[in-house]
This record gives sequence, structure tokens and C-alpha cells, in this order.
Amino acid sequence: MTSVFVDWSDQEQQDAARYIADAVVARRETFIDELTEMTAAEIPEIASTESDRALLAGSIAENTTVLMTALIGGADPSTVEPPPEALAFARALARRGASIAHLLRAYRIGQARFTSMCLDVADDAAPADNRVALRAAVNKTAAFIDHISERVTIAYEDERERWITSRTGLTQNWITQVLTGAVTDAAQAGAALDYPLDGMHLALALWIPETERSSCPDVATAVHRLLAEVSPGAATLAVHTDPLAMNAWLALRGSAADVIERLRTAIGAADVPLRVAVGLPGSGIDGFRAGHRQAAAVKALAGTAVPEAPVLVSYAEIAPVAMLTGDLAEMRSFVTGTLGPLAEDTDRTAELRETLRVHLSCNRSPATTASRMNLHRNTIRYRIQQATEDLGRDLEDIDPFRLAAALEICRWYGHRVLTPRRTAVTA
Repeated sequence: MTSVFVDWSDQEQQDAARYIADAVVARRETFIDELTEMTAAEIPEIASTESDRALLAGSIAENTTVLMTALIGGADPSTVEPPPEALAFARALARRGASIAHLLRAYRIGQARFTSMCLDVADDAAPADNRVALRAAVNKTAAFIDHISERVTIAYEDERERWITSRTGLTQNWITQVLTGAVTDAAQAGAALDYPLDGMHLALALWIPETERSSCPDVATAVHRLLAEVSPGAATLAVHTDPLAMNAWLALRGSAADVIERLRTAIGAADVPLRVAVGLPGSGIDGFRAGHRQAAAVKALAGTAVPEAPVLVSYAEIAPVAMLTGDLAEMRSFVTGTLGPLAEDTDRTAELRETLRVHLSCNRSPATTASRMNLHRNTIRYRIQQATEDLGRDLEDIDPFRLAAALEICRWYGHRVLTPRRTAVTA
């Protein structure tokens, strides 16, 4: 049979493709890890949570295995059944309103990287005339991606339709339309959502940490109870982003600061280990969107913070760090250039960085720093001395804004911007 991609009746092509397949199989695990990292970095919209990332990794791993098996066995990859993990990932994205364009781009990235790997191994793995082998491998890869893209698209669309027909799905769909700008009529969307979009809002992202999830099956009840407690009678809107995480909006009737403090107190006393990220209060449909973006940014930073972030963090508290848009390599370079050895990713330097960060925020008062960190003043003085030695300069000789910025970046971006721990070299 001849397809648009490859002539399956050409035995020479089938045999040749095996040369490439045998070589790339040895690179399977490395390829999967690297492709998962690359895809998550290039398309953060489909890997915004640990659950999403796990589903992405599973989909990439099983798709890679199916394709390699087809190349080795000479099978037609356009007839194989899609891996259940690939379909599960597509359905999960559909349920939370992610764009099908992001999913299909992930497959195009995978196709490009797999083809590149085939080219890399061709010289060693293929016979003297390796053009036939490469053509077969590349064409079979294209056939598989074409086939699998169609099947995951169908799975996505079916799940999306099912989800939207439910009340939760309908609410999620309206919220997605508002957040993306597809709907701009606050009255129309507000009526559909039964929420006053033309008023003042406080946007929240609420979740239960991965380590606590097994003991907390009902996050929705906890969230609605919490919102009712901190602002009785106020209109609220909440929707799942995964089984134990939600986005929520609270219609403000008074001071946002008062609501946040009541929220902080209520979370501390709750029997459910909720974490909360809070955006700035905003008005109208634009404030609804902006607050959501801010809460999402705070939630992302709370997940990487070292030491662990408080149970409630507001955008107002970390706005300068949350607004950073430079890539991680740039931030890592800035941190290393400013902090030197103090930027190393060790428990000792983490302790020194945090002490110095709090010390600067307390106007360099050892007494105030000790009180805030619940430590003895002599401990604070000793740590500041150690931090200064790592910096290689007196604190007075370092630009205070630059130093404070580097320490705040370390505090919220954590391991991602630190220098890897040095390995001792023995003779």
C-alpha cells in the first residue's frame, strides 16, 4: 500500500528503516527526558501543574515507544492504536480549556526532535548509502505523527464537548472565554456565570500540595466554605483547574486588605491544608483577567520558593519578582554575578541567603531580624558575617537594590536560578 508519506510495499525501505530504529532505541530514555523538558519549556500552557507535567511525560514516553516499535518491526505506524497515555493527556487538556493548538504544537516539536535524532545516528547506523534508511525513518515518523495527531484531536474534541455540556464545563468555558478576551461583554458573561463581572474582584488560586493530596479528597467544599467564611454573602466564582486545585474570584464589598487578612487567619485555622495565591484587587472584566494572571504567577513562584512559601502569598508582597519576564538563564547569570559563592545550591547558603534577605528588609537591625526569624541575635550576627565572607565584600560596598533583588529572586525561583552544588574532587 502506498500512502502520502511512504510506500509500505517497498521492502527495501522497511529493512533500511530498521538500521535507524536499532540505533535510536538506545537513546530512548534520554530522548524522552529531553523532549519532556523542551516541550514543557516551549509550551508552559500544557505543563503548568505537576499533574500536567506527569501526563505530558507519560504521553511522550508511550508515543516514543510505539513509534520505535513500528520502525523496528516494519509495521505501518499510521494504523497502530494511540497509547492510552496520549489520549488521557489530550482529554485532560480539554477539560481545563487548554488550546488544541498547544497540543498539536507539542507533536510537531516531537516530530522535529525525533527526526533530528534519526539524522544524528544515520552515519553510524545506516549502510553505505543511507539515504534510503533516512527517507524511510523520516517518512514513517511523519506518518505516525499525522495519524496520532488526528486521533488525539478527536479525543480532545469529544472530551471538550462532553465537558462543556456539564455545568462545571459550561462555567469553565465561559471563564476561559472571558480570560482569553473572546468575550468582552461583562453583562452577558456575568449573567451566564451568575457573577457581577462589572464590579470589584479579588482573584485567588487555591490548591492542596502534592504531599497532602491523598488525605484531602474534596477541595471544592473546603474552598466554598473558606470563601463564605471570609466574606459572608458576597458573590463568588470558583472552578477546578485539576482535581485538587481551583481558581476563584470574590466580589469585593469592602477593603481587600481586610479580606486578605481574614483569609490568612481562616487558612491557618482550617483543617484542610489549602495554599492560596492572591492577585491585586481589580474592577470590571479587565480587573477580573489581571487578577487571575497575577494569582497564577504567584502560585507558580510559591511552588519553587526556598524556603517554602507561606500558606498565603499575595501579588502585592512579591510584585517586583512576579513581574520579572527575563528567561531563567538571564536571572541565573544575574544572581551568580551578584552573590558569587552565596548563589550555590546548598542548605548552608540557603540559610545564609534567607537570613541576609530578612536582615535587609529589617533595615539591617540584628534585633529585628532575630525577632522575625525567631533566632538569637548572635546567630543572626554570625550568619551575616558568613554571608558577607561569601560575597567577598562589605554590604556597604554592594548596591542595595541589586543585592535585595538577587536575594528575592533566589527566595522565589529557588533551585532554578542557583548554581549547582560543587562536587568535591579527590586525588
